[in-house]
Amino acid sequence: MAGGFNVLVSYGNFFTAKNSWPIRSNVVKVELSKIKRVLIIRPGAIGDVLLTTPFIRALKKALPEAVIDYVAAPFPAKILEGNPYLSNVIVFDKSKKTNFIVKNINDLNFYLSLAKNKYDLVFDLFGNLRSALMAFLSGARYRAGFTFRVRKYLYNIKVKPAQDPMYNVHYHTQLLTAIGIPEDGEELDFIIPEAEKAKATRLINTVKTGGPVIGLNPSGTWPTKRWPEEKFGELAGLILSGIKGSSVIVLWGPGEQHMAEKVLKNCPVKQGIIIAPQTSLKELAALIGQMDVLVTNDGAPKHISVAMKTPAVTIFGPTNSISWNPHNNPYYPAVVSALACAPCDKTQCPDKDIECMKKISAADVFETVKNTAALKSRV
Repeated sequence: MAGGFNVLVSYGNFFTAKNSWPIRSNVVKVELSKIKRVLIIRPGAIGDVLLTTPFIRALKKALPEAVIDYVAAPFPAKILEGNPYLSNVIVFDKSKKTNFIVKNINDLNFYLSLAKNKYDLVFDLFGNLRSALMAFLSGARYRAGFTFRVRKYLYNIKVKPAQDPMYNVHYHTQLLTAIGIPEDGEELDFIIPEAEKAKATRLINTVKTGGPVIGLNPSGTWPTKRWPEEKFGELAGLILSGIKGSSVIVLWGPGEQHMAEKVLKNCPVKQGIIIAPQTSLKELAALIGQMDVLVTNDGAPKHISVAMKTPAVTIFGPTNSISWNPHNNPYYPAVVSALACAPCDKTQCPDKDIECMKKISAADVFETVKNTAALKSRV
């Protein structure tokens, strides 16, 4: 490996040890034939909601006649637009009121409003106190969730989650298998209209020069999950000079344009690299879907690449690649820090310097990108 720092490249590992699957606790028998209305609760975030789409699909295949609704926050709800396995997406726009009492009354009124839909079965995939309360106040006969501290008392189908890490898709579906509903694979569902696809194709055609089009995503919801923009810039230079005919598009989302500009500033090769225009969520997905490889931090664009079947090289520091990467798939390699403290799953680095990300070199990532781009067929 280049750079002298020990970096691991992983394609994931799916734990199948006996204690990796849910230990059931107080799982009441559910008469699936009598389930007519189902509610799924997972307000956010974008990538997390996208990772629940195999859950939705498996549920609908098991209950094809049931109404299946989903509670999501406004922006993540866009992931679910057009999903053929859902009946309704209920947007939960959490109260912005600054007054504590008014805010909580508004939220409580939303929770109580769900009862009018007369759900038979509710799944809490978020697992915090508010989502557990939402499930409880829905009035559903069956309320399924994981055995987390106080909130477990608000469910009557309580599943102890596996102790070993697993791809997040399978983490959710433990609630399904606990009541006898089988999984339906790992494929992520994200419906993109043809207009967005056509717009993405036009942009790709303006930069494509015969070689692979490679996207760079320097953003990340946590500071600890962000590989430095300077290193992304260095990587862009290695790609443009080291992969014949390649071109690079730097992605960004709301409030992130400065990150993309910093990547461009630090790229030593100025020919063949552009910053993507401002996009909607579905336009971003369509653009990723037209790329040959995405290089990304752990976050929503990475999960979108999986949904779009675009190969992705993901740089992991504080988060666990086993939990957030498809398993045993050469199109989705993970570049993982070998520091003993990683993964710590912390939003702030206890040592303040985020060495797990900083010590991953551009040369190390480039080798993985080059190998991924060389794969002859799409996912």
